[in-house]
Amino acid sequence: MTKVTIYATFQLLIVHIGIFMRWQIAQFIFCDQQQTLTSPDGSQQLEPMMVELLSYFCQNNDVIISKDLLIEQVWLGRIVSDNAISKLITKLRKVFSDDARQPKFIATFPKKGYKFIATVTPITEAVLAPSADEYHTINQPKTESTPPVKNDTEQGTETRVSLRHEKDTIDKNVSHIRKSPFYSAIMVVLFVTLIIAAGLFIGSTQNTPTATTLTTYAKEITTDAGDELFPAFSPDGTRVSYMLAKSDRMHLMIKDVVDEQIIEISHGNNVGVGPAQWSSDGKSIVYLVATPNQCQYFIRTIQGLALDEPTLVHNCPPGSYGKIAFTHDNNRLIYSESNGGDTPYSLFELNLTTDKTKRLNQPKLFLGGNSQFDLHPTENKLLISSPDEQQWEGFYSLDLDSEQLILLFKQDAYICCGIWSHDGKRVVLMGEHPAYQLLSYDLTGKDRQIIHSGSRQIRAPYRHTNGTDYLFTSGKNNYDIQLLDLATKTQRIIANDSVDEKLATFAHHNNQVAYIGLASGNEEIWLTSTDNNQRKKLTQFNDGRHYVDLMWSPTGKYLLALSLNEIHLIDATTGHFERIKIPQAEIRAVSFKSATTITYSTKENNRWQVFSYQLSTKKMQPEESKWQYVQYHSSNENTLWLDQNNQLFVGAQQTPVINKQIPAHKLLNGRQFNLKKRAETWFWFDRDEQGRIESYSVKHDVITTLIDTNIEHFDVTDNQLLFGNTKQVDANIYQTQSLNSH
Repeated sequence: MTKVTIYATFQLLIVHIGIFMRWQIAQFIFCDQQQTLTSPDGSQQLEPMMVELLSYFCQNNDVIISKDLLIEQVWLGRIVSDNAISKLITKLRKVFSDDARQPKFIATFPKKGYKFIATVTPITEAVLAPSADEYHTINQPKTESTPPVKNDTEQGTETRVSLRHEKDTIDKNVSHIRKSPFYSAIMVVLFVTLIIAAGLFIGSTQNTPTATTLTTYAKEITTDAGDELFPAFSPDGTRVSYMLAKSDRMHLMIKDVVDEQIIEISHGNNVGVGPAQWSSDGKSIVYLVATPNQCQYFIRTIQGLALDEPTLVHNCPPGSYGKIAFTHDNNRLIYSESNGGDTPYSLFELNLTTDKTKRLNQPKLFLGGNSQFDLHPTENKLLISSPDEQQWEGFYSLDLDSEQLILLFKQDAYICCGIWSHDGKRVVLMGEHPAYQLLSYDLTGKDRQIIHSGSRQIRAPYRHTNGTDYLFTSGKNNYDIQLLDLATKTQRIIANDSVDEKLATFAHHNNQVAYIGLASGNEEIWLTSTDNNQRKKLTQFNDGRHYVDLMWSPTGKYLLALSLNEIHLIDATTGHFERIKIPQAEIRAVSFKSATTITYSTKENNRWQVFSYQLSTKKMQPEESKWQYVQYHSSNENTLWLDQNNQLFVGAQQTPVINKQIPAHKLLNGRQFNLKKRAETWFWFDRDEQGRIESYSVKHDVITTLIDTNIEHFDVTDNQLLFGNTKQVDANIYQTQSLNSH
């Protein structure tokens, strides 16, 4: 094989599986994951679109590339002007100090396109020498079984709580994915809990000095048009079941990995099916069938891809969308179910021989409860992932025979979905947000090791039946922020990098907009303007925090950011932040009562209670116990109140809202306020059908759909609406493979 052929093959591999790459470009080293360009003079942070463009040039150097092809491959077909392309080329030339008249890096061919003419060499070492920051990250144990001492300065209060339990916000947990067979509702979940991508060359290093380096790559298992998730291999490894999200509903598919044949398990139109699990002998499969008004578990015998008729084994409450799995005894099954709606999940055992069910001994229920469980590879034990009252993620071992429940360890981190390792001696889970790694810990939560590390986000691991590898879903979604002029109905883009931007919020004092962006690889707060869209990064968090709400103070001095169990106050000028000194707990409905006082709701005696916090004295106190939630606004007429009987009130006089067109039950969407009042008009997000933001004019008694979107968060002034949009790319299932064993 010639050198050219080898290099072309290598490039093709990069294109198809999104390998995490470093490139030698003349005297520069380009890292697409860290988004940096490094030379002997130092390192430069690149904008996301510059990274996309430079990556494409590296993969296609010394070739004339037309603007149309750049739009297709780099901008993913989005509508962009020639001027926008030229500006990005100019920016990229600038970081190389390249002269367009005598180019050494990017040459222009009039009416044809551009050619990257610099010498480009992929850096393909299995283990690359880490930077000082990377070395610190790799070699620092991150988890303790007792709460670590935290510094409240910008050096790093990490966001603390499990990903999978945020079922009641736009970051829904895994079980909440199954709350509708219809794609519109499902995609609300998938766009966040499966913000996943196909970055798949891995150089992973264990964090103990004596540990051997594990180097893996990942191969594609599914290639359907749509999002594939919840993979489960048959015991003999010849078939894999998975769920496929398409525009109409959730489909349960089974693929023969040898001959590539695929079948669907269907229960009629508009009925969601899956996820599924195999029996220990591979002769049966058990799965969920659900609509908003139906919840059932079925078993079918299967030989190859031939299925017998389904047998109903359990009716679960409508609105409960759990999962079910065989134990090592095919007559005993474990399933999760809730009472529907936002009620927490509990774990049960179903004995097919006696046709009896029993509730298992399990952790106390908080948030989503105990929907996430995994059966030990060889023993009759469950690993249960469950949050505590502080929103810390606990990992518990339950012996199904003795019903002894043991807490293994807890993590104060934004993580998801622990499973047993192949030998059952460790716990495997996705890394902390934004999750570029699969990690494993010993059963005390220590000896952190990296199984798999990629350049883009991955989600929930699953064991392969080959006893070595793991499965995960990977793809790419991209949130953008847009503005709608409510008078003219015209739209324009506020932020549309190739990574996520979300939680956009209007300032009260001027035309500024703040939002959360992932352009630096972590969640940071960015500022822009509704006038000229000039953007700047305000903060330097550089950690794994994750925010679910963001708002300005009335004077614009501060931004308030809500995590799952903390409130952070950010200086809008310096970007410095401090953690509000309140107990870690589930927090909802944050708002500014005044420029110096915030309010929020948390559970007190099993009901939601409003508290206020004085920024100057750093003291909290309960508000009137009558109220569950209060959404204060700088204009008193727009303040909303919800009492303990779910009656909505409005204004400083707390007038009852009796107009039935106003959906009081939509006041809150998980942690965020969803129902907003501006003068005589009300606004809310509605996900009952396709997902849309609606308004209601009291004066004209008319409900109007303002925009169709699957992104729930929005903000509104009297004449402008900020909302999220997304361009979805198919997500597939991948299997890690050890280079040392293949």
